[in-house]
Formats: sequence, structure tokens, C-alpha cells
Amino acid sequence: MDFQVNLTTVPIRYEWLNDLYEQTDQSFCLNRVPVPLNEEFSRRYFHAVQSGMNGGLPFRAWEILADRQSVGKAELTLEEDGKAEVDLILRRTWTGKGIGSQVLELLKREAADWHRCNAIAAYVREDHVIMRHVLEKTGFQSRRRFSADIVTPDEAAYRVTTAFGREYILNLYEAA
Repeated sequence: MDFQVNLTTVPIRYEWLNDLYEQTDQSFCLNRVPVPLNEEFSRRYFHAVQSGMNGGLPFRAWEILADRQSVGKAELTLEEDGKAEVDLILRRTWTGKGIGSQVLELLKREAADWHRCNAIAAYVREDHVIMRHVLEKTGFQSRRRFSADIVTPDEAAYRVTTAFGREYILNLYEAA
């Protein structure tokens, strides 16, 4: 299926953000967010969107639209070394439809226009075979392996597990 995919301004509404995370499969995420979202998380996220800064680093975020329907969000955080780390989440019902590939192509253009950005980095769990395929299909190169501790909300406490992943890099100057 071909969908018209666009990136647009993130709606600054708790309901939108909470609904998105409720409809997202976070099982492959390196950072998991408890749903319903708490007020502090939402406040910090919307501040980062509005200010363009996340933890002191330049930040951009977009709502992903497919045929004018809200299907997810995409983010780039520009690290000090000139690499923009990508974060992409889609609603469960919109995965496997080629949208991720289209979004990555759009993000390549956004990153290339961003002052000081020379590459895009993605950090993906080893067991997330679909995303690894999408990254390779869109020109990302597999690099180093890593391990990460994942904190998962578990009733009144948190559970920590270790995930293994791989860094993917797209050099914007080679991709042009």
C-alpha cells in the first residue's frame, strides 16, 4: 500500500500524546514510557517541542501523517558530535505498511538542512528485525553493538532488563 506521508507540527495536547503511546507497541523500545502518561513527562516533552531543546541539545519533533491521519511521531536530537539521533514511533495498526521508510527519507532531508548535522544515528534492539531492515533499506549502515538497561514500569515499581542492540549510521554527505 502506498500512503501519502507527511511530517507536521506536533499537537501540543496531552490527549494526542497519551493516545499515541497507548496505541504503540513499546516492546522493542529502548526507552519505555508508562501509560497513561504522567503530567511531568508530558510537560517536559511539550517544552522540548516548543523550545527546540531537549536536555540542552537541539531537538525537532514531528507528527507523522499518513493520508492525513495521525499515525505516529518522529524526532531528531542533535548531539554535540553533529549526529542527529532519530526516534520514530508508529501506532500498532500502522506498522508494516512502508511508512517508516518514507518517514526516514523525509528525516534525511530535514537533518541535511539542519545546521551542523552531518549524520543520523539510530539505536535499535537486535531483536527488532523489521526496524533493522527498514534502516538498511534506507541507506543506514550497521555499526557497533551495545547493551542498554531498560527500565519498565511494573505495577508500583520498576523492572530493569538488559537489551542488546546495534547502532546504525547514515552519513548525510554520502547519502546525498
